[in-house]
Amino acid sequence: MQSSLLLILACAHAQNPPPPTPAPPEAPPPAPVAEPAPAPTLPAEPLEPIAADRVWAVLTEDPDRRVMLRQAAELLGDWSIELAGVEIDGPSLLEGANKAPDEPLIRILREHLGRPVDVDDLLYFLDDVLVAGATRRGEPFSVGSGRARAVGILVHPDGVFKSRPRIYPHRTEEISVDKPPPQTSFPVAKDEEILGPNWTMRYRSPTDPPEMYATLVELRPESSFPSRVAALVSQIEQQGGEVYLTSFLRYRERGYLMWGAHELRSCESAACVTATIKKLEEAKSWAPVPITWSHPDGWEQTREAARRMADAFDVVYATERGARTSKHYDGVAVDFVAMDLPRSLELYAPDGAHQVFDLSAPEQTRDLSLTPELIEWVEAHFGMSKLRSDYPHWTDTR
Repeated sequence: MQSSLLLILACAHAQNPPPPTPAPPEAPPPAPVAEPAPAPTLPAEPLEPIAADRVWAVLTEDPDRRVMLRQAAELLGDWSIELAGVEIDGPSLLEGANKAPDEPLIRILREHLGRPVDVDDLLYFLDDVLVAGATRRGEPFSVGSGRARAVGILVHPDGVFKSRPRIYPHRTEEISVDKPPPQTSFPVAKDEEILGPNWTMRYRSPTDPPEMYATLVELRPESSFPSRVAALVSQIEQQGGEVYLTSFLRYRERGYLMWGAHELRSCESAACVTATIKKLEEAKSWAPVPITWSHPDGWEQTREAARRMADAFDVVYATERGARTSKHYDGVAVDFVAMDLPRSLELYAPDGAHQVFDLSAPEQTRDLSLTPELIEWVEAHFGMSKLRSDYPHWTDTR
């Protein structure tokens, strides 16, 4: 992404305000029959989850975790798995294990993978992968960033801001390892269609970075929020950080769908699914989305369809209050993440402030959303507020 161009784009739009933001894209015409549409055909069958525990079943415990990492590398071999968008195989693990032997392994791994992993939690996860590999070796296991944070492979905001670190495998005995297909691979959901990933193609907002910035400017032409976000993103990228713009403007209907999928995938019983669907149907009074929340094959299929839908949305945190009144709807909030930050990060703020941050300590996450001193400085000098509990969420305060 060429951030300098985005900054110019944002400023140019601020000086020449375009017309008001259009309404959400029109939905397809209602289905001609009153019966619910059949369950959608998904692009690929999901992989079976793998069992998760905190027991060394394959790896031999050793106080020197580099020894264990080398063993995991040897056993993984040419089998490639994906963790938080990073491809991991035996050679890449071995490279990390052998790097800078005099430096703390946690710092080396976080730099090598570009993700805020915990050494022991990563090793327990690799042990579970190798257990599954006895019969499933070669399957394209994938655990996205949201799942990896939820189960404790990556640092979770609760561990940073609430002193409640998530220890792998946090509150679960199995982990989903299927990679959600891109949203554009799904057909657009029809009215009354059953829940599932197809709904990610309804009520879509721009996903191309220049359009994302431009939409914010169109909605609030008097605001400098887009240019402040672009200035921060540009500086981080220019110093080697990895930045993803995940969501800027969002329509209420889409927020409702994300919240509903998140709620249903968390259910552990038929009673929970029934109660949640009742709540979601009542919520259509403020989000009139023509979705059928109940799968015809029962509550477990409803939960599985919700899981795949939530994964396709890449939603890791959602509440009814947020779905009702999210500041994304008014262009006052953005979701973005900045990872793999350098050991030393220099920032210049729009108010003239300047700071160099030392991020070289082994315990540093090298992740903007998980670094309190960075967050506080950005809040003070960029006019933004970070919602600590919502990993990517920032709100305009000017």
